[in-house]
Amino acid sequence: MSGQSEEPQRGRSRELATKSLLNPRYALHRLWMGLQRVTTVSVPEQRNERLLYVDMVFQALLGAGPMSFVAVYLVRLQAADWIVGLESSLPALVTLLAVLPAGAFVQGRRDLVRLATRSRMMFRGTVGLMALAAFFSPSIAVYIVVILHGLTAIPGAVLNVSMTTIIGMATTAKRRPTMLSTRWAVHGVFAAAIGFAAGQWLDWAPFPINYQILFASAILAGAGSWAVLSRLKLAEQAPRPAHRIDLREMASLVTRTVGFRNFLIAEFVLRMGTFLPNALFSIYRVRELGSSDAWLGTLLTVERLLSVLAYVLLSRYGSHPRVRRYLWLGCIGVGLYPVATALAQTTQQLLLSAVIAGVFFPAMNIFLSDTLYVVSPEEHRPTFIASNSFVMNITAFVGPLLGTWLAAVVGIREALVVATIIRLLGALAMWQLGITGRRTRQNTPAVP
Repeated sequence: MSGQSEEPQRGRSRELATKSLLNPRYALHRLWMGLQRVTTVSVPEQRNERLLYVDMVFQALLGAGPMSFVAVYLVRLQAADWIVGLESSLPALVTLLAVLPAGAFVQGRRDLVRLATRSRMMFRGTVGLMALAAFFSPSIAVYIVVILHGLTAIPGAVLNVSMTTIIGMATTAKRRPTMLSTRWAVHGVFAAAIGFAAGQWLDWAPFPINYQILFASAILAGAGSWAVLSRLKLAEQAPRPAHRIDLREMASLVTRTVGFRNFLIAEFVLRMGTFLPNALFSIYRVRELGSSDAWLGTLLTVERLLSVLAYVLLSRYGSHPRVRRYLWLGCIGVGLYPVATALAQTTQQLLLSAVIAGVFFPAMNIFLSDTLYVVSPEEHRPTFIASNSFVMNITAFVGPLLGTWLAAVVGIREALVVATIIRLLGALAMWQLGITGRRTRQNTPAVP
């Protein structure tokens, strides 16, 4: 009898729960309570990890929204190819000038969380100012967008070093691959939805107000990240005096640390192939194939949904040694992305490149991120991160300009094939120099 009486009660409870969830006020209350639980986990590592997961929602709002369409906006404004290339290269040039002072500055800071939140708000506020470009003629607007994008590199240099250091401190080395994978899986879920919505919005709303509102959303993304990251609790760090880092000191540091040096050499080749076609993708998709903003948003959605699946699998199995040592194969898969784009003769055929990126990029991303921590001495990690960022931004500056020049000389499809060859050479260098887990050298100084 008691079992029979419990069934109607359970049914009524389920019915009440369903009605409550349909109540917007109740749903918002549940969401708020869920966010509160994120910050009340007893284990500090788990608490920090969950906060970093929530932060990826706002990262997705920026990355899948405004930042994914900056180059497209320039193409819509009929900007010359070299201006589109400059848009990709200028932030790297500014970063080259700023990253070494930023590394020294971060090295001497005690409160990295406050530093990261402030620099991130400055970065996203600058992106939001791109909305003002539409009030000028297209010939002037393109330069405003390029200059503002370049200026984001100043707070971006501080943000990159501080956030990379924070992520290394936020959890244990054993949990880090799983945390990185889960973090990017969360990013992929929201980026897929935001990227699709952004593309539909740009096609539906009149130009240029559609892009103005899209760029202004970066300010909302900055405010959200500030609210979340300010709750991070890191282990107390003893204040370290800031010191000037010059190129000679950086070169000596790289030479004396074998694992970091080999990683930097291989990554330089890989990143050159990564950045070389950056400006060409938007030019090829829009000018050569005539892709609409809605279709570009759909491609981003496909790519990110697949990346979610990949990151979920990596969060489940990525810490396993046998899986971890083969993550570098993602570099080979990502190497095929430019040539898959070049082979597309219609907008629909661009789906192949989106699938390749969604499947292989997560493995490469986790591999490069985790390996940087492995080969960087913890006591000087901000300095090593700044050194890595400095070298990487050389490729980020030279690559897009070289890509647009190469496209003008041999053709855009041929330039994309060259990018694939360089990427594959970078993946081979990772294997040959022992950065793949086959015989990885960690942060061991070389014998004098």
